[in-house]
Amino acid sequence: MPLNPFAEALVEYRELAGLTQTQLAKRVGVSVSSVNRWEHGHSPPKRDNVEKLDDSCNAGGKIVTAWQAHTSRSGLPEWARDLAAIEPASRHATLITAAGVPGLLQCESYALAVFRSARPTAKPEDLADLIALRTGRLASLPDLTVTAVFPAMAVGGLPTALCRDQAKHLLTWAESGRVTICLTPPTATMLVPPAPVMIYSMRSGERIFLSDHADGTVLLHAESAGRMDAMTTAVLMEALPAASSLEYLESLV
Repeated sequence: MPLNPFAEALVEYRELAGLTQTQLAKRVGVSVSSVNRWEHGHSPPKRDNVEKLDDSCNAGGKIVTAWQAHTSRSGLPEWARDLAAIEPASRHATLITAAGVPGLLQCESYALAVFRSARPTAKPEDLADLIALRTGRLASLPDLTVTAVFPAMAVGGLPTALCRDQAKHLLTWAESGRVTICLTPPTATMLVPPAPVMIYSMRSGERIFLSDHADGTVLLHAESAGRMDAMTTAVLMEALPAASSLEYLESLV
């Protein structure tokens, strides 16, 4: 019996169209085992195949709508709802912030300044633990590459010593070949995103969209993909090229 709204809709509209699983698979250009797997509620297909399924069954968008409802609610396995599990399963992360350096790329002194401001009553030992967790994350994920977009003034506007520490840290990561940094110009105002956005490209081919808010990390619905892609494109168009961004950071050291 189907396990989710997408599987139910796929079975219903395939049968209404008078198609067998084999016939539908041929129309869509996938294997019969894929259609069978989808109808039994296992690993939903990507958007392009969902649209082909909908067209092939003359479902008028009903299969697409069911897929959106399913993926926005439970399209991710339970383990993938936790950032600590998402990162090790990712191959690339795109990090975009309108203010501040993304957490994965913060040096120890920068992280200390952030945590002191956010947790003024925290004990020194607790701050030390938080700093170690934040600044050690990227080093513990050797297969993850990163593209980061954030304002140049997130570094250049810092006190001199802190500015140098953070600039050196970013340059070290850039030299590793794992991190690409695109800064928005010092004279530009970065209006979006209103909260930090993280886009993780998984080894499975799926993408996961998250946003950081005061109460923690929020998993965005699958329908946000188009909007996030458009925002990312717009922000990158306004940012300095990677080479120019590195030149700016080098000027701060």
